[in-house]
Amino acid sequence: MFPESLPHPFKVLVVDDDAVDRMSLLRQMKCLQADIEIIEAETYRIALEQIQAQTFDCVFVDYRLPDGTGTDLVKELRRSGLRIPLIVLTGQGDEQIAVELMKAGASDYISKAKIQPDLLDRVVRQCWRIYQAEQAFEQAQCQREALLAQREEFIFRMTHDIQTPLVGANRMLELLQDDAFGTISTSAKAKIDIMMRSNEDLLKMVRDLVEVYTYDAGHKELNRSPVDICGIAKEVFQALEPLAQDKSLELKLVIDAAKLNYEIFVDRLEIKRAFINLIGNSLKFTDKGHITLTLWGSSADNPWIKITVQDTGVGISEEDQAQLFERFRRGRHKRSNSGLGLYLSSQIIKGHQGSIQVESVLGQGTTFTVMLPNFSP
Repeated sequence: MFPESLPHPFKVLVVDDDAVDRMSLLRQMKCLQADIEIIEAETYRIALEQIQAQTFDCVFVDYRLPDGTGTDLVKELRRSGLRIPLIVLTGQGDEQIAVELMKAGASDYISKAKIQPDLLDRVVRQCWRIYQAEQAFEQAQCQREALLAQREEFIFRMTHDIQTPLVGANRMLELLQDDAFGTISTSAKAKIDIMMRSNEDLLKMVRDLVEVYTYDAGHKELNRSPVDICGIAKEVFQALEPLAQDKSLELKLVIDAAKLNYEIFVDRLEIKRAFINLIGNSLKFTDKGHITLTLWGSSADNPWIKITVQDTGVGISEEDQAQLFERFRRGRHKRSNSGLGLYLSSQIIKGHQGSIQVESVLGQGTTFTVMLPNFSP
């Protein structure tokens, strides 16, 4: 009657100081016609000694023992890490005691007056299934943690191994451009410049990957301090102005209502990274026109700072908008890359208890709207 998945033999410990009750339980279990090995223990102490000396698949525990209670035994066994089914044997009318034992960690309970082979079969079967499910879940969790640890080691090894030669290569290319090894032609310098930009793009992707993993793993610690959001915006514009000039695009910074408060409690480097990703994304997909960053400060009535990045680029389809901030989600446009930049930006904004949204029309442009709380978390 027991399920075939049970171990053979199915080793059971019966803890009860009453020899008649033990004999009754053993007789009922033998009626199950299963491969069962039964060990008996008359006291709390003997039960602990037996469990420490050998392995069991199930334990039946009487509530009343001469040197302790079933509740204490169940608690001690659970504290020691024993996860196998612990089934409590109670007397007639001991339902409240049974509830107490279940809270202590018992798997189930059976009234001695009601023990029958069918009931034993049903209770043991259910307890064993739950135990197996718990074991499978714990094994899956261990495997998941092991995989995460392997992924962490792989990511950091890979990023280190990629960054080091790229930085070295760019340094060598800079020396070539500076004629450190002899004069080279203007056309050759232009080609070197393209190589350096490609290397920088790859470096950025690698660094973004590290940051994405840090956020996903919950390891990111934000170093918050009061900063001027307008100052961050101006720094970003200075850094990206050469890229805009290369495409004959105009970068506009609009500060709405200068009397409002633009000081905000954030991680300066992370917010700057988010701005660079958002404006860099607009630069990539805009061929003519302008990119405008607009800031709305906070006030006593509205403790939020609003930021918009608006471009006149190719726009984003409704289908792509719905998945735009997903990790490694690449748009269908040929200029789309790893899909890390916008995902990382959204993680940074959310990490600051803010929000980010997108509105776009194909062929007309895109607007990203960021809301950041101007108060300490």
